[in-house]
Amino acid sequence: MDFQGTPLNMTTILIVAVASAAILMLLRKRYDSNLPLFFYFVALVFTNMTDRTVNPVLMYIGLIFALLLRFEFLSPGFSKLIAILTTTSLGVIVWVFLAEVFGDGSAPF
Repeated sequence: MDFQGTPLNMTTILIVAVASAAILMLLRKRYDSNLPLFFYFVALVFTNMTDRTVNPVLMYIGLIFALLLRFEFLSPGFSKLIAILTTTSLGVIVWVFLAEVFGDGSAPF
């Protein structure tokens, strides 16, 4: 647990803050929020421009779930399932980013 205040680590922490706000919006059942989509846009640009890596399958599956959540004609039960999967995906991505910042610099998986 050694934190170094480099610009890369600080940018990663800011992206984690956006993800945390997106998770809060999903937990409050505000599925029409664009914050999860904004997080995935920023995270994809960030991971492509730096050496911080997240499993691309995890990133794109989470993006697909966030896009599915935007449909208004889904039944309440299916919307809740997609919201749970989106929240889980966001949480795992946050965990990976924080493991890279506060860990030894390698991704957990």
